[in-house]
Amino acid sequence: MRLAIFALLFAATAQADPYDVTWSLRFDGKSKTAQGALVLGEGSQQLKSLSFSFPPAYSEVQANGTLTKDGKRLIWTPPAKGGRISWRVKISEQRENGTYRSLLADDWAIFRGDRVFPSAKVRAIKGATSRARLRLDLPKGWHRDTPYVQAEDGTFRIDEPARRFDRPVGWMLVGNIGTRREVIGGTEISLGAPKDEGMRRMDMLAFLNFTLPAMKDAFGVMPEKILIASAPDPMWLGGLSAPRSLYLHLDRPMVSENNTSTLLHELTHVVTRITGEEDNDDWLAEGLAEFYAVELLYRAGGMTETRHQRTIDWLKNWGKNVKSLRTDRSSAEITARATTLIYAVDREIRRKSNDAKNIDDVTRRLMRERKVSTAEFIEACEKVVGGPLSSLKTPLLKP
Repeated sequence: MRLAIFALLFAATAQADPYDVTWSLRFDGKSKTAQGALVLGEGSQQLKSLSFSFPPAYSEVQANGTLTKDGKRLIWTPPAKGGRISWRVKISEQRENGTYRSLLADDWAIFRGDRVFPSAKVRAIKGATSRARLRLDLPKGWHRDTPYVQAEDGTFRIDEPARRFDRPVGWMLVGNIGTRREVIGGTEISLGAPKDEGMRRMDMLAFLNFTLPAMKDAFGVMPEKILIASAPDPMWLGGLSAPRSLYLHLDRPMVSENNTSTLLHELTHVVTRITGEEDNDDWLAEGLAEFYAVELLYRAGGMTETRHQRTIDWLKNWGKNVKSLRTDRSSAEITARATTLIYAVDREIRRKSNDAKNIDDVTRRLMRERKVSTAEFIEACEKVVGGPLSSLKTPLLKP
């Protein structure tokens, strides 16, 4: 009996061993595309099938094993040992206004991993998890940077604890690029952009050296590495976050004339990973990001108390005509009004707890959930103070 139990435990342990996955990408400047591939290695017998979504940017999908079509998805049943599926993907993605979300230029490229590596639903034995790596094959003279830590063999280790199947999804930058790196508070910060395009890397590092410690104090934890990738026109004039990384157009200032910071706003998204549960909960993620874009700069000593209050007043005036925050997407005015609401909540939490608690305690709770509804935000605030808050009894939160 004991031997049988031991055998079952051993089998369960063996099944739980990670299986090896290698994602790769090879660039073709002439066709403005890249050749991508997913290779399964040791332990891949734990996989039964992978269901892929290949949007129109993908073509030339090939694989060993079996490929079958199921509606808009392709089902790959790999061979018993190992297996490889490949595709070609167009990197450049143009918006309606003529700017780009991702771009493969003559000697550099900037893109998100989820643009070039397809999403997959995996059928595997119970408890199976991946051990994933990323390999970028570049033209001679090109360099690379990703949100992931580089291993000794030149690949990048992909580890997303919340997922069983790891896929590279953050911002990436390759080509004739220049980078600066520094470890701040235990986090490797990497700043990259095409060479000779005017990225003020040292200015940004100085800014981050005094603001990131305040961010770590607020959120408690920080990623192992964060990549901040910049690029010039025709890339989109703004900032966009992704896991462990963000994109910021080269012309965007670190602090705007209204005293908010696009850089700190997007970094808040990167670190907290908080998003709305439904479309009409978008105000929460955007309001928190804008709150910390102002508050962290103030806490770090980047603005006086007078200017801090002037900024809050300016945001309140900007959003004064907003009647409800619960719209499908948070506009600039809604974000401004959401920010001032969160300031009111923060003040009430501090007052009711005799400064023992603040909005950071709420944010840390929400970070554990990631997708958060307005009702869950209210509940988290009430748990922090041990009762209802008058600042949350507002028509602004009604759908």
